[in-house]
Amino acid sequence: MSVKEDYEMFSDIWKFYRKYREIKDDRNYWQQLINKADMIYHKYNTQLCKSLLLDVLDEFERIYQNKKSP
Repeated sequence: MSVKEDYEMFSDIWKFYRKYREIKDDRNYWQQLINKADMIYHKYNTQLCKSLLLDVLDEFERIYQNKKSP
């Protein structure tokens, strides 16, 4: 990938993070989140992209679990 493509990938992942960072207990929210992550991954199709997206998804899951636990 070129530097420009790297920049676009990181930008897309940042926008993804920013859009979904307010975690919701809503099936539609989670389905949209998964669909968008899948779309970004297939756009770039690199191990780096996959790793970054999985880290973001893990963080969202952690936040969600902490909100659910008293």
